[in-house]
Amino acid sequence: ECSGDGEDCRSTKCCKEGGMQCYEKDGYWATCRAGCFKGPNLKEKDWKPWSCKELGFRTPGAASWVKKSCASGGEPCAPKGCCAEPGMQCYTQSQYYSQCRPSCTPGEKANAWEPEWECKKVGMRTPRSHNEAEQNRGMVAPWVVPRCAGAGENCMESQCCHAVGHQCYKKNEFWASCRPDCSTEPDPKDKNATWSCKALGPRGWGLAIKGWPSLYCITLFMPSSYEGSLLKHQLGMNAGIFGCDGYDLFAAESCTLGETKDGVMASAIQIPKIRVGVSQDGTAGNAKLFMAVWDKVIAGARFRDYDFTIKVDPDAVLIPWRIRDHMRPHIGNNAYVVNCNKFPGSPNFPMMYGAVEVFSMQAMYAYAQGSGRCGSQLPWGAWGEDYYMTHCLDFLGVGRISDFGTLGDQLCTGANCGDPAVAAYHPFKSVGSWEGCWNAAVPR
Repeated sequence: ECSGDGEDCRSTKCCKEGGMQCYEKDGYWATCRAGCFKGPNLKEKDWKPWSCKELGFRTPGAASWVKKSCASGGEPCAPKGCCAEPGMQCYTQSQYYSQCRPSCTPGEKANAWEPEWECKKVGMRTPRSHNEAEQNRGMVAPWVVPRCAGAGENCMESQCCHAVGHQCYKKNEFWASCRPDCSTEPDPKDKNATWSCKALGPRGWGLAIKGWPSLYCITLFMPSSYEGSLLKHQLGMNAGIFGCDGYDLFAAESCTLGETKDGVMASAIQIPKIRVGVSQDGTAGNAKLFMAVWDKVIAGARFRDYDFTIKVDPDAVLIPWRIRDHMRPHIGNNAYVVNCNKFPGSPNFPMMYGAVEVFSMQAMYAYAQGSGRCGSQLPWGAWGEDYYMTHCLDFLGVGRISDFGTLGDQLCTGANCGDPAVAAYHPFKSVGSWEGCWNAAVPR
């Protein structure tokens, strides 16, 4: 009998599941996988490399009609009896609802008010893709952060990279580096040296250490105001931006909030003190202030290691896993989110309200390369920072994602903390109101 998922297939040399191949890690272990890259597997608990030697033959995979005819996204799958996405199985919650999911435990429910899942299987699991990069995305193992290399660092030994989409490419026997691509032509940025461009290990998909897609969250705050107390309370709850995979705090004065649950001291990155005026619509004219913040973000370059960068106001209640659910269909897009359509007939709507601003990694690269053009060619002097970023990214040709469920804002169309479809709520300026909204959004 052939081997199942997670079993040692050295002796059987075959796999039960369609689309799977028995691959050898070393002389002591082999298992069934959709594909394999020589080097470390970023999702495994240890970093020891795989030889990827094929044992036996691949089990036949999905037919060509599956992707077009089977259920995709969140649509009910029971009527079609199959799932378009590789690795997914159709499960029923009840006789009225079903969904394609990677797994299902009878009795589970995402929220207290939802009905339990009965988890009856409908049809067979869709064979996984032969494309290992597609199949492999998800949370990465904790060792990836200390062991793998950042952009431009030597990855010869680790054979893995932090940055989204970066591959460890070999230059010669002494040096390899994490880069988005590689050419064997003389490199003018490297004294016309030539690279072998041999790929080592898997292509990175970011530091998704808490969930996938990965989130890098930032906030600007005034430590001596209510914002300092709010953020310190969020840190103690391990909530808000501290539930993101990566986060940074910015302030115009020195401040340390304390140690996070990750064992990191949460200290503010200082920015220059910049006077804030009044914008053209009567709100804070803080474009220049946030331009300084974004300059620090770009200089720090951490945005490269995450699928999405999210700017969060201290009084916004952010639910990180819901943001992931909203953004998962947009991974890899060069886009930002417009989250408010308060006045549908206005030429300024829909727009991005500044309490929670979501940018893809590709959008951040576009801003990093073009922010100077926005600063010199746009009349931003009387603009608020969200109005500035909206117009700057439009000016640079970055696309838009209209998702009005990423933010429920009292300044837009309202904030109902009990609405499970919404990923963030604003504004909640006291510790009590912030925690009250969090508890309503995330029942215990």
